[in-house]
Amino acid sequence: MSRAESRSEPRNRRPANLHLVATCVALCVSGAAAPEDFGVELGLTAVGQVADDSRTDAELTASADLFLTLTQRRGEWLLYVEGSTTPDGNGVSSLYPTANADARSVLTRSGGGTVQVSEFNYTAFLPSDSTLMVGLIDPSAWLDRGRIANDENRQFLNGSFVNNATIAFPDYTLGAVYRRKARDGGPEITAILSSSSGLADLPQRSYQSLVNLFAGDRGAFAGAGASWTDQRTTWRAGVWLRSDQQPVISDSTSTEMNYGVYGVYGWQGDCDAWNIRLGFANEDLSVATRFAAIAYQRRTPYGTLGVGVAHTEIAQDLRERQLDPALDSELFFRMPLGPSAHITPSIQYVRNPLIRSERGGSSSATFIAGVRFHWSL
Repeated sequence: MSRAESRSEPRNRRPANLHLVATCVALCVSGAAAPEDFGVELGLTAVGQVADDSRTDAELTASADLFLTLTQRRGEWLLYVEGSTTPDGNGVSSLYPTANADARSVLTRSGGGTVQVSEFNYTAFLPSDSTLMVGLIDPSAWLDRGRIANDENRQFLNGSFVNNATIAFPDYTLGAVYRRKARDGGPEITAILSSSSGLADLPQRSYQSLVNLFAGDRGAFAGAGASWTDQRTTWRAGVWLRSDQQPVISDSTSTEMNYGVYGVYGWQGDCDAWNIRLGFANEDLSVATRFAAIAYQRRTPYGTLGVGVAHTEIAQDLRERQLDPALDSELFFRMPLGPSAHITPSIQYVRNPLIRSERGGSSSATFIAGVRFHWSL
């Protein structure tokens, strides 16, 4: 679940027990010097999908998100707990993972659904309209953002319209985020430094393993971006780097660091809005080497219409195996159900070039029909 752009926008996988949650809340309250505001946000999402592919099963997934915030004079605490159901091993989200960005977000080591603490951090309010967040963070919430294509619960369900496919974000991990608001005609600046391995990236999927920052071949994930925003338009550009050595696709005995650049353009009118994303990554290491996506949204008296197309080039070594580029497209119409809920039917056309090599068959593409229900408090 993504949050409003004015805040931290959190977006997987060891059970969070009640003792840990209680400890986090106690730490927040005990450190509160003149608290100003305590906030609670709750969201529930259910997604049903069926694909025109005999290799896949119809699938129903569900997730829940709970945000607790404690705002003080000098900073703010955030505790984010999320849970999800167990995905079908032959379901739509397993064979076409981009088709449902809300599925498979919180899994145990064996692949079952569970509940976990995904974020627990403190944001210090610094001089000159700056902030510094430290703790368990979501790196993907801070780079490559968009007004109409950033939230799988309310906007596009397909993951290619949530984040840039070429950016090798770690999962929820320990790190810091510095942000300076735009001033004197200059851009807003965001900088991230975190571990290169997050909860879902670790075999143990445990907090004990996460805090061991120097175990194995772990490195750092660093990213920086600048954005220029006015009432109608937004321009974003940035770079990212992973210092952990990863095997070269064409030669597994060689290793390199991964890196890339990205850009985002957004325009928003009274009823219409556009979003364009571009990305480039190290072709020696990245399965997704080039990315381009365009999304359009229109508000109507009856709901919100969205349509988008995303194209992802895959590594040259994989292209030599006669695998097509990945393609994601989605058309949705979100209709309100009272002040706190909405229902969103959608149709997607998705091409996953890895299916033929992993599952067999003559096709790597399918149409996917779905409906999403979301309720928030």
